[in-house]
Amino acid sequence: MGTLLQDLKYGLRMLAKNPGFTVVAVLTAALGIGATTGIFSVVNAVLLRPLPYAHPQQLVRIYTEFPTFPHGGLRKFWTSAPEYFDLKRDTRSWASLDAWVNTGANIGTTTPLRVTNSYVTGGLLRALAVAPLRGRLIAPSDDLPGAPLVVDISYGLWQRAFGAEPGIVGRETLFNGAKCTVIGVMPKDFHFPPGEVDPPEVWVPLQLDPAKPGDRGSHNFYLLGRLKPGVTPPQAQAEFASLVRAWGERGSAKDHHFDPKNHTIVSYPLQDEVVGGVRPALLMLLGAVGFVLLIACSNVASLLLARAEAREQEVTIRSALGAGWRRLLRQFVTEGVTLAVFGAAAGLILAEAGLGLIKATNDGSIPRLGEIGIDASVLGFALLVSVVTGVLFGMTPALHLKLGDLHDRLKAAGGRVAGSGGAERFRRWLVVGQLALALMLLIGTGLMVRAFWKLQQVDVGLNPNGVMTMRVDLPGAVYKGNAAIDGFWLRLQQRVATLPGVRSASLASGLPPDRPPNENDTKIEGFVQKTGGPIQNVDFYQTVSNNYFRTMGIRLIAGRLLDERDGPGAPNVAVINETMARTFWANDSPIGRRIQPGFSGPWCTIVGVVEDVKNAGIDKPTGTELYLPFNQPQGSGNNSNYIILSTAADPESLVNAVRSVVRDLDPQLPVSKVRSMDDVIRAAQARPRFLTVLLTVFSIVALILAAIGLYGVISYGVSQRTQEFGIRMALGAQSQDVLRIVLRQGIRLAILGVAGGLLGSLILSRLMRGLLYGIQATDPGTFVAVSVALAVVALLASYIPARRATKVDPMKALRYE
Repeated sequence: MGTLLQDLKYGLRMLAKNPGFTVVAVLTAALGIGATTGIFSVVNAVLLRPLPYAHPQQLVRIYTEFPTFPHGGLRKFWTSAPEYFDLKRDTRSWASLDAWVNTGANIGTTTPLRVTNSYVTGGLLRALAVAPLRGRLIAPSDDLPGAPLVVDISYGLWQRAFGAEPGIVGRETLFNGAKCTVIGVMPKDFHFPPGEVDPPEVWVPLQLDPAKPGDRGSHNFYLLGRLKPGVTPPQAQAEFASLVRAWGERGSAKDHHFDPKNHTIVSYPLQDEVVGGVRPALLMLLGAVGFVLLIACSNVASLLLARAEAREQEVTIRSALGAGWRRLLRQFVTEGVTLAVFGAAAGLILAEAGLGLIKATNDGSIPRLGEIGIDASVLGFALLVSVVTGVLFGMTPALHLKLGDLHDRLKAAGGRVAGSGGAERFRRWLVVGQLALALMLLIGTGLMVRAFWKLQQVDVGLNPNGVMTMRVDLPGAVYKGNAAIDGFWLRLQQRVATLPGVRSASLASGLPPDRPPNENDTKIEGFVQKTGGPIQNVDFYQTVSNNYFRTMGIRLIAGRLLDERDGPGAPNVAVINETMARTFWANDSPIGRRIQPGFSGPWCTIVGVVEDVKNAGIDKPTGTELYLPFNQPQGSGNNSNYIILSTAADPESLVNAVRSVVRDLDPQLPVSKVRSMDDVIRAAQARPRFLTVLLTVFSIVALILAAIGLYGVISYGVSQRTQEFGIRMALGAQSQDVLRIVLRQGIRLAILGVAGGLLGSLILSRLMRGLLYGIQATDPGTFVAVSVALAVVALLASYIPARRATKVDPMKALRYE
């Protein structure tokens, strides 16, 4: 321990003696360690940290899986109430099995708020084994049909809507216009379902009636299961398969909705469902900052190697006094670890600032991001990285020490010490590695930038300019019956359409470009299903008012749009999109054909075909879509609608006016989800934008570090060859000859780095396929452009010291020794 302290004190003195070197080395290490620590904290919070429930590894989400839906992108589907009751009755693999569905609700009395709520069965919150902060959890007795309405609320809603009232438990309030009792407040950090962009703040008993479970084809619920101890997921999955076969054999599901051959029940670990969508992106970011760390380590190692050569006289004298190679290695490693620890301390400051920026810019595209921070595991990771990198820093110069003939070394003590050829070659290979890593990171970033640009060029099928959207929801306890509901919407549309600055106003039940599909059965007159062909099912149902297409800028392809003729009492009509026309009528015209939404109710005549609008996501295939008039029977009685306004002025200027109109019509109705259509589309691009921005930042840092490394090696080589250049120029060499010699060395290193980087990129870019939209992972344009850009930067980094070499005074160079 005494020797270690002695080495530490000596190392600190040496670092203090060379403040310029120390600052550069510490800042370089801080960049690498800080970036790596910051992204690790994100990966740790999102991917590695278990969900905050008891025994989270036992929790799974359960879906119905259909491989035959028309647009092919929705395999994991909701379950039906009959399936839930059958599974709960028949399965033996589960300690608990519960259902839930997320919706929205108006809650409060004086000034109601619009919140996301989750209808849950009585055992769901208890299955998570989370104790409420106040009161109690929803119990199975609360979930019985006809039981008094009770709610658990989130900590945030308790603070925001109820002023953190101590006596909140037992207080009555309104839930969608109906009286309910608050029975509990959940802990501050509780979220279920986890990872939601708009997490629920109210949990309400679902109150399904097993005596009236409804239609097996009405898939409305997600299921949460907790495996019994000792039961594996494959065992539970095998039980699902046998149950589905049994349902088919006993005829309990004999209707057009159920086919055991195309109907399976599947389960996935809850944590994978929460973070699985972002795992590839976050792992790619972690790999990217790993490249930055390696480049930073290479730079610091190169600095230490050059500094060790400057200390060769000191090393020789210490060797003469009896210090062996191991003793000197320990000294260098101690200095390297000290540098790395200082770098880690500065890096943690950078990481904390970076995490604050990530939190501020994330708009829900990364789940659990609110949980990130510098905790004990992140500090341990930073310490581990600093120790490992410090050891690498220290070992690099120590491995190149020359402890040969002490007599010869001591004789050279009064003169200038030239670097060893082996150390110089090692520095050059470090630079080659830096350039290769930087190129790989730059190519990955280039691919993401091109893919994101392609994503922005996608035609979403509408014109968002000057369009404002907001949502209003009618409480079922107040607005009873289709007449009351439709009458309110008609009055609302008439009022907002006359507001100053409004060019067009409309209502719609859903808002593209990123909304969940309906997947509703729809009978199509004269359609004969073929093996392997589409089934009579429509991906997206949209209830709209007459002006919807004009307000959203959706083009008519054939037939006509909805208009004033399509009101109550008029023939029932519908408009479809291009994909639906191609799917069911191929090259024939669908105009005049009839469809029956839901296999029940009135038949509707198709009067128009409009262009496709992205609904399932900008980067997803367009599904089939059916537009129904909101004031005809097939679209009547919808409690929730978006108000969509088109204006030539600033869309934000209409918000207060619309709120006033809604308040005049019903003071108890909140206006929620207020966004311009431009913001709606930007939100649908949030995740690729977030990933692209971070990769771009890391790439710029990597490029700067690699350029500095190349500059350092060329500059050091020039200083070592000062006398040689002076002699050459004294013998008649021109400045351009010396410039050519130095540039040749830099170009050779750049070519080797680019070659290695291209090879690595061809291998690693294949891992990015799932993150790219519209381009190949081996896009030649990106590979060539980025390689040329790196070569230019490398040439500039070599040119600066090369120009300095041409300024050598031959007479001064000859006296350099």
